[in-house]
Amino acid sequence: MVVPLPSSSNDVGLAIQSISSGEPVSIKYKGKQYNGVTSTAVVTIPGTGITGVNLPVLAVEKQSADSVGINPKFDGIFGLAYSSLSNQHSRVTAMDALYNDGAIPKNEVSLQLCPYGMTSESFINIGNTDVTAKCETDGTSVAWVESPSNNQFSVNIKSVLVNGRPAELPAEFQKKVKDGRTLYSSVETCFLYMRFPETVVTALVDAILNSNAITVKDNMLRSDYLDKKKIKMRLWKNHLMPRYKYTIDWSRMPRFSITMFAQTPVTDENRDSVVTIELGPRDYMQIISIENSEKFLFAVTVGSNDYAVLGMSFMTRLKLTFDLQNARIGFGSGCGCETATSEYPTISNNDRMLWPLPHFGLPEEPSTSYETQYRSIVLRIGRIRRGSKRSNIDYKKLGD
Repeated sequence: MVVPLPSSSNDVGLAIQSISSGEPVSIKYKGKQYNGVTSTAVVTIPGTGITGVNLPVLAVEKQSADSVGINPKFDGIFGLAYSSLSNQHSRVTAMDALYNDGAIPKNEVSLQLCPYGMTSESFINIGNTDVTAKCETDGTSVAWVESPSNNQFSVNIKSVLVNGRPAELPAEFQKKVKDGRTLYSSVETCFLYMRFPETVVTALVDAILNSNAITVKDNMLRSDYLDKKKIKMRLWKNHLMPRYKYTIDWSRMPRFSITMFAQTPVTDENRDSVVTIELGPRDYMQIISIENSEKFLFAVTVGSNDYAVLGMSFMTRLKLTFDLQNARIGFGSGCGCETATSEYPTISNNDRMLWPLPHFGLPEEPSTSYETQYRSIVLRIGRIRRGSKRSNIDYKKLGD
């Protein structure tokens, strides 16, 4: 937990006098350096049951009026991680301290991110309590994947498919060992894009272009070849595509699937135990609104050949649960599932479809380039929930 020194936040209450014995520290975050002290402090998060709890904190000096994570709209950063990443002052994380002190019943956090226009449905549930049934489920995860490493929220990806066909993965994918640990793929809430090896992005971009789902409006004086070349360039460079210039036929866009091993290490006995998340086009091609102008954004980009990063665009319409006690990640139906169409993400294992259930029945998506529900990847994490108490947090878009 990172808080300003001294704290003047209304969102995180800190008894600053309690850190008089703190140790000097200098940290780097998002390319900026912060100086402060590291110790324990009495912390309260208003609107939750977390009141007057001793937590490990990094109390840092504000470097400017708008420092990363510390600005007029919200003071402080509540990070979620395993204790192996805690390299300042204490090996105990804030989440571990909350759980060990009985402030939360489970060492879990559930997270539902929603597109702009549905931000009131976004929440962080610290302790994963007060779970509400939704979309013919009890509200909990319908599938779980073990994290193969305890230094991050990682997943062991078996394959990536475009329209049901496996995309080529580099020979070194999830094979590299660094500091004695295999570099598996990760689930990240601090990254906007999904990052994959170039071979995967190539397969997806080619499928989009071959589908002819994206067209340029009013192109009577242009050639299809030049239009497709321009679209290809914008996809590869993740350039914004003004909506008034482009039309997308969502029904023709390819499906994009990530299959993960449910258990690691993988053995002959559990090799077939997998979880597949099939994303719809509105997940990897999202709509943002900048200065009242709507634009399309391709939310997949080229990353390392060694691993993939499943950023926020991966989870825009999924509910994820991070179970730190058992080192696993859960997947469930998320934002907008009540009015979901056939292009909503699906969750399955090696045997059957887990969501949506066959009798739930998703209607077909109309063949149209206009949508009214999923309007932006400018995300805000709305409610922190513990028990029946909720607190609003004004998180804006997390950058790449």
